[in-house]
Amino acid sequence: MDKESPKSFLDNPTLYEGTYLEFLGFRLTAWKDGFTRLEMPVRSDHRNTVGYLHGGVISSLLDIAGAVCGSYGITNETVSVTVNLNTQFMAPHQGSLVTAEAELIRVTNSMFFAQSKLFDQDNSRLCAMATGTYKRQARKSEVPVG
Repeated sequence: MDKESPKSFLDNPTLYEGTYLEFLGFRLTAWKDGFTRLEMPVRSDHRNTVGYLHGGVISSLLDIAGAVCGSYGITNETVSVTVNLNTQFMAPHQGSLVTAEAELIRVTNSMFFAQSKLFDQDNSRLCAMATGTYKRQARKSEVPVG
């Protein structure tokens, strides 16, 4: 990731250790105002019973990318909560690496809107897209347990 990028909540493991984010095992590879890219090696426990990347994992990565793209430079102070996510699955993801990219579409006083795309780099194809609506709220100083 660019050395000029601001710190992210992903740089502070205490905010996500033991959560679904840690289970997924993605990393933030690009982040600038209005854009983010996540990459994740695909493990067997990310796949469904026919060997494709599970739709829930796909939706999660699209959702996370959307939330992060609208939170440039403020993720240590705020958290982006998903209000709505619409996902379209277009092709199965079969590769060993998954990439999700998102860009900010619009920002209002209380919400922002993002569009995300998920790619199978090994097979050179777009597998899924999503549009999301997110609301920013203050990150509490203590992470709730349970």
